[in-house]
Amino acid sequence: MTDCRGPAIVSVMNETIDKRDPAVRAEIARRFAEAIPHNHAIGLVLEDASTDTVRMRLGYREVFLGDIESGLWHTGITFTAADSACGLAVFLKLPGLEAIATLDLRMDHHRPAVADKDLIIEAYCHHVTQRMAFVTADLYQDARERCVARATATFTRTGRSVLS
Repeated sequence: MTDCRGPAIVSVMNETIDKRDPAVRAEIARRFAEAIPHNHAIGLVLEDASTDTVRMRLGYREVFLGDIESGLWHTGITFTAADSACGLAVFLKLPGLEAIATLDLRMDHHRPAVADKDLIIEAYCHHVTQRMAFVTADLYQDARERCVARATATFTRTGRSVLS
């Protein structure tokens, strides 16, 4: 069992990667975010990955509304954004460039996400084992203290490099 911080310096294809370096983290995060086609499709943007907390933003679009009359976001779009942010938080915590897969993601909705406001997702990997990683994410619009939802996710570690 390893701590969530894991080994910070790893060797990948004869190159040493220091995941503690903010510039390295930013580059890994950028490539991770770009490699997922639906991130582009919905406009999910990486804002910060320089610390242990990954922050992403999903800009409001009218097509995200599940209840147009009430002006409420569809919960499916919040789920998709949370999955991507949680995955990135896990990916940055693992040693090397190990492929992962979402095993379980639970979303507790505290209040509806409302129209005309962006959604911010902050994800943090809090525990890693030999085969699993555990992460939570808060989704909010105005203030972090007024969460729209909290996601709790489990990811499986494949033991394979994303480069293979």
